[in-house]
Amino acid sequence: MKAFFPCAGFGTRMGEWTKFLPKPLLKINNIPLIYYSLFHARSWGVNDGILNLHYFGEKIQKELKGFNDFQLHFSSETPEILGTGGGIRTGIERFWNLQNDFLVLNPDFILFPESEFSPWPNEKDKEKFDCILYLSKIPENTNYTGLSLKEDLVGFEAGGYFYLGLSWMKAECLSDLEPNKPYDLADTFRKLSSQNRLGGKIFPGTFLDLGEKKFYEKYKDTDFSDRLSNDWVEFRNRISS
Repeated sequence: MKAFFPCAGFGTRMGEWTKFLPKPLLKINNIPLIYYSLFHARSWGVNDGILNLHYFGEKIQKELKGFNDFQLHFSSETPEILGTGGGIRTGIERFWNLQNDFLVLNPDFILFPESEFSPWPNEKDKEKFDCILYLSKIPENTNYTGLSLKEDLVGFEAGGYFYLGLSWMKAECLSDLEPNKPYDLADTFRKLSSQNRLGGKIFPGTFLDLGEKKFYEKYKDTDFSDRLSNDWVEFRNRISS
């Protein structure tokens, strides 16, 4: 089972916090954000992951050199950053193939799923969809891109849901993109939506989006152990030692 972790961005919304540090290494309760995504990936059976790197990418690679819960590949983007779609497509070309399917986990989000939740689709959904986005209702006073959800199909007309940075995807749906060129993953989502191949599921749980400075500063010293599964404490202690 495979997962992709988008880690190449500049983190400009974080202000001075990312002047000398990439956003995935910003700490929550002294644990870099990327580990929360890696923890969930491990819990969901992932044994092979790719992180794309650009802004201070060498610092991410150095931080994770001792991580051995599952295999990690580092897909460096130089000199040009490739965007969300281009980064995934290039990573697939380097380390996987177009017959794979995989999860995407955005480290901006800390997820608190219900205990029995798994993001992997059943066989019926695998036949019906090429990609499934996990969604939540848009909170008040936020400016997320609104998506619609009707009969498990995601639409880009104005709607009351937004994408939580967690998805399942077939690599073949990116086959029309050329490796090593920049693309926006949202364009692929729009194409799949127009073909009725973009699924959507309501995420069963709660979340925090820490991709903006004010939210990061509010929660950066918070211990979320009581909101994560029992395995989190062991995982946290092990990576901190």
